[in-house]
Amino acid sequence: MNIFDYIGTQFRKPTGFWGNVSTLIMNIINRNQYKAVEKVLELKQDENVLDIGFGNGFIIKKLSDKYKSSFYGIDISEDMVKIAQKKNPTAKLSQGDVNNLNFSENFFEKIYTMNTVYFWSDLSKGLEEIFRVLKDNGVFINSIKSKEFLNKLPITRNNFEKYTVKELVKASENCGFSVEVKPFSKDREYCIICRKVRKLNG
Repeated sequence: MNIFDYIGTQFRKPTGFWGNVSTLIMNIINRNQYKAVEKVLELKQDENVLDIGFGNGFIIKKLSDKYKSSFYGIDISEDMVKIAQKKNPTAKLSQGDVNNLNFSENFFEKIYTMNTVYFWSDLSKGLEEIFRVLKDNGVFINSIKSKEFLNKLPITRNNFEKYTVKELVKASENCGFSVEVKPFSKDREYCIICRKVRKLNG
């Protein structure tokens, strides 16, 4: 395995010393995404909020210091769960997979993820699970870097499933979401805003 592939695997599942280093790097390169996600989430007080793929817990800490809501998180890396829990002792964090969310239906008002969709084993299943655990009128923010941008990076040649914005919008709509797209950072990064619209009877 060459160095670029190794770095890519650490972005996928941060583990050990180099996993910790990779998440610190992500905290730097994703700072514009953090700001954009916070803005479009429009967090209020007393909401149930889920972070999918929280890494070292940086963004949970940032948000929970400002908003008095209940923060939950899942990450596939056991090492990251331990690190993030120390930063966020009141958050409910666990090791888990987006394809099998261990939460009841209609539990969360807000869900967000940043740069994890490239690593999901089943895009449709993950979106269906998110739809299931969202409350009616709940919002899921899928923050990504563009496929064109990722294609320029040597670390994404393997271990990354890259999608166009159009592909992600279609997959989200197929799962029942109403979708809006907000580009930022010179159209290099996007927030795909997915709303679980309440269905009126009759």
